[in-house]
Amino acid sequence: MDKKVAKRTAIQEQVIWPLRAHNNVQVIPGKSSERMVFTLPKFTIPDDKHLVVELYEKEGGRHQDFTVENADLVRARVIDELKVK
Repeated sequence: MDKKVAKRTAIQEQVIWPLRAHNNVQVIPGKSSERMVFTLPKFTIPDDKHLVVELYEKEGGRHQDFTVENADLVRARVIDELKVK
């Protein structure tokens, strides 16, 4: 998604599906937290764009999102084997 969007400018969106998911929970009880890990194919994005990760609650109104800059993607490490404690 473009960082700066002028009026009447089209926004190009591309869906990137995870290759793998670790601890992909379906239900998170109230007042609790969970950690999920999703692996994506290796890619970079131009400096004037950013990756937006969005999570929607099924049959609910809550919506979470966060932004990842290209610098974060460049520093990412390849996961050959996932070791979780």
